[in-house]
Amino acid sequence: MTGTGDTERRPALSETAMTAPVSSGEPLRPGGQRYRPRSTDLLVSAAYTVPAMTAAVIANETAVGLVLPLLAVVVSGTALLFRRRAPIFSLAATAGIMLLTFSAPASFAAVATAMALYAVAVYSSARRTVLGLLGTGGILLLAAILLPGSMVDLGQAGQAIVVLVIAALIGLNVRLHRAFVAALVDRADTLLREREHLSRIAAAAERNAIAREMHDIVSHGLAVMISLAHGSSEIASTDPARAVDAMRQVAETGRVAVADMRRMLGILNEGNCGGLAGAVAPAPGVGDVPALVELFRSTGLPVVLRSAGVPPADPGIQLAIYRVIQEGLTNALKHARAATAVTVHVQFSAEEIMVSVTDDGQPETVPADHAGRGVAGMRERLALYGGTLHAGPLTSSGWSVTARFPPQRGAPWQR
Repeated sequence: MTGTGDTERRPALSETAMTAPVSSGEPLRPGGQRYRPRSTDLLVSAAYTVPAMTAAVIANETAVGLVLPLLAVVVSGTALLFRRRAPIFSLAATAGIMLLTFSAPASFAAVATAMALYAVAVYSSARRTVLGLLGTGGILLLAAILLPGSMVDLGQAGQAIVVLVIAALIGLNVRLHRAFVAALVDRADTLLREREHLSRIAAAAERNAIAREMHDIVSHGLAVMISLAHGSSEIASTDPARAVDAMRQVAETGRVAVADMRRMLGILNEGNCGGLAGAVAPAPGVGDVPALVELFRSTGLPVVLRSAGVPPADPGIQLAIYRVIQEGLTNALKHARAATAVTVHVQFSAEEIMVSVTDDGQPETVPADHAGRGVAGMRERLALYGGTLHAGPLTSSGWSVTARFPPQRGAPWQR
């Protein structure tokens, strides 16, 4: 079951998982909030356009010479508005403006191209980033080397290429970081779902164990008490002493059932059982089988116990053996009509442990309990130790329940 600490951590982890970026184009702020793409694009475009326009105005004294630089700044700034949605288009536009205005005084075109190349690295792919860098840098070098007298100077082209390389590397690093963070958030979300799934499985297994234990305690106790009470009412007028003894046995059976219930509740409240702390008693085992058989004999069920070998020390296996015998005798008491012999056979050996409960009675027309919770509970118990169970009618008449445990390997029993 999930502890308190896990419960406290779950909301925080769920919030982190819910704020995971859908794509690398939507990074998270440190507080978990997303950037607003449109506002960010406007700020980036303005961060380039305003200084570039200011430099163009200062560098060009005449209105005629100011037209081309201002137009180039406007086009580059507009292209940066689409750097997130269409990074390749933004890179192509800014690179073209850079080639046209490379030699212009105070040109910021290389800066716009570097910003567009960064956007390609972050929002597109590493392959397109490399191709964009090689294409832009190659055109600059070719223009500076092969076109004498062109507007591109070789030294300035080299400086611009260095700036583009730095922008591409920074963009690729940011892309890898965002992918890493997204992978961590996705992994945390996956672990949360797995933990919740395992918690549900554990809760279901715990509910099954509680239901199995409740069935074994309540069904057995009620079956014996009903049988004793019915027999007491039948002989009350003819043999009052025996009727009184039967009712005392009913009371004793009820006390045992209550003790078993308190033991089970004490185990469930382990560490915080309060008043139940002193009620936790050892679980029944092989040593309690003779008393169990004697209890069923007191109801009139003709039970014979046959046991051979040394029982295992494992209390879990001993409890499973006890519950198999208890369930088999309870079913015989409720459903085996006119039974003249009920045999409990327990065989302990190095090869296996075999437990069987057989009767020669006539089963009811609809033996619902034989295929119900009791048989399923016995199979679940045996499965914990690798055992098998067979329950069904005999060839002639009667019913048989046979459980087998795997062989013992060394001192401890292998589960």
